Amino acid sequence: MSVVSTIEASCRDCYKCVRYCPVKAIRVSNGHAEVIGDRCLEDGRCVAICPQQAKKVESDAGLVMEFIKSGFKIAAGVAPSFAADLGLKDPRQLVTALKKTGFHYVEETAEGAEWVAKEHLRLVKESGGPVITSCCPVVVNLLEIYYPHLLPHLAPVVSPMTAHGRIMKKRYGKVTKVVFIGPCIAKKGERRRKENKGIIDAVITFSELHEILSAAEVDPALLEPGSFDRAEAKSAHAFAIPGGLARSAPLSTDLLAEDVITVDGLEECITFLEKFAEVKESFRLIELLACRGGCVMGPGMKTGLSAYARRNKVLNYANSRQDERWLVKEVTPLPAEGVEPADLYREYTARAVAGPDGGDPPPEKAIRRILARTGKLKPSDELNCGACGYNSCRDKAIAVAKGMAEIDMCIPYMRARAESRADLICRAAPNAILVVSSDLKVLELNPAAEKMFYCRNQTVKGKDLESILDPKAFVEVLKTKKMVTGEAFYPAYGLAVWQAVFHVETEDVIIGILIDITNEKQQQDRLDMVTRETLGKAREVIDKQMRVAQEIAGLLGETTAETKVLLTKLIKLIQNEEGDEK
Repeated sequence: MSVVSTIEASCRDCYKCVRYCPVKAIRVSNGHAEVIGDRCLEDGRCVAICPQQAKKVESDAGLVMEFIKSGFKIAAGVAPSFAADLGLKDPRQLVTALKKTGFHYVEETAEGAEWVAKEHLRLVKESGGPVITSCCPVVVNLLEIYYPHLLPHLAPVVSPMTAHGRIMKKRYGKVTKVVFIGPCIAKKGERRRKENKGIIDAVITFSELHEILSAAEVDPALLEPGSFDRAEAKSAHAFAIPGGLARSAPLSTDLLAEDVITVDGLEECITFLEKFAEVKESFRLIELLACRGGCVMGPGMKTGLSAYARRNKVLNYANSRQDERWLVKEVTPLPAEGVEPADLYREYTARAVAGPDGGDPPPEKAIRRILARTGKLKPSDELNCGACGYNSCRDKAIAVAKGMAEIDMCIPYMRARAESRADLICRAAPNAILVVSSDLKVLELNPAAEKMFYCRNQTVKGKDLESILDPKAFVEVLKTKKMVTGEAFYPAYGLAVWQAVFHVETEDVIIGILIDITNEKQQQDRLDMVTRETLGKAREVIDKQMRVAQEIAGLLGETTAETKVLLTKLIKLIQNEEGDEK
């Protein structure tokens, strides 16, 4: 498992980590980048370059704070690059800050670096070379995983961190917690190695150190300079810059300049190792550093200074150590003649993934089939643009076949497919679509718009929109940046349309979608006319019926009145006749 992992929620299909990882130790699945532990060099470059800060480094800051809280005796080993990181007037202010935070002992890992340098020199003298330095844990990972056949040339010497850790465990006791503070993320992986168990109890970067100091409310810049508990190191204070190992005391005098080569930068190291057979007889000592500019450019540095400024700070500090005699706190000394050989010896484990590409290549048919899926049917179709993170389309196809990449990581292919689909949709759309610039110039018309406004796309491109239609709705959208919808009428074309006009902020264009409703409008007008005529006729019939009803009612009323008068008279007449008879 790598000390670097991905925060999936923050990872957004940019493939930048794939592009910058020289060994492609990153698998892309469902659009997210995943660090492959058994292939990762732990150089931390993906952490530094990730624009979304989606890469997370295993942190020991909490562990160190727990050591402090629990009252353990803690010894700090500070990497030689510390003078370049803190931006302090006097780098020794860090010593006081660490003591104030809860560290009991503070030493320079430059002491371990000097022992390591001496051991390299011994190996060169005995073997005649070439000897590849083993100080950089990223280089060790590189050789163990990708160039195991070169391990016999890798010095069987521990790193300065491990050497110093072993020394401090002897010096202060095994129960003392030893914490390494430096610029390197790969040191965290080195600490976890089986052979280093119980040597280094925690590794924190300078960035994590800032977190610890901040939590303890300790500002080194406000403190007086302190003194390291030991001042054993004499000439390895510049170990963090390229050539630092060769500059250490014995090496600079016992080896000629042409016997030594320093290669800094991971790509440069890989290139050198690829050609190792051609150059191995030319050098006796080969110093390989993964970070271009040396350890002062490590990914765990907090400072924003340039490589040149960092180098100067380290050199100035190294020179000051040679010019001054500093007060040293006396502790039980180590034997003056040196360290036991067992403290400096190490072994390596070949853990190859079968070549820089990680395994045997898939069958050619499978590669061609994957290339064809992204429209690469012949070599001229292979752009090799590197947008996917791989150096060539073929490399990316191989990665897809191995499950390390996805088909849609090909940006030109995805763009062409998106454009093709978008173009197909626009061209087939029955409604008019217009694309207009922010200065109301015509950028694009689809065929339906050409037909609607009797023009050709090629002839109106770049012209003012008002040369085609009334730009009122487009002007309103440009001002308000809000969508305008509703019916509109363009008399010049006899067109009635329903339109939606909106602004696309990312492209700073205005798009109009117009639906021809002229026929529907005409039908509606005819329906309205028929309705009005029908209502008029209905009113005439009703009026006539009312008149007839009124006339009938009048006649019925007169007849009834006359009948009533006659009947009344008849009744009275009959009554009178009956009375006379009596």
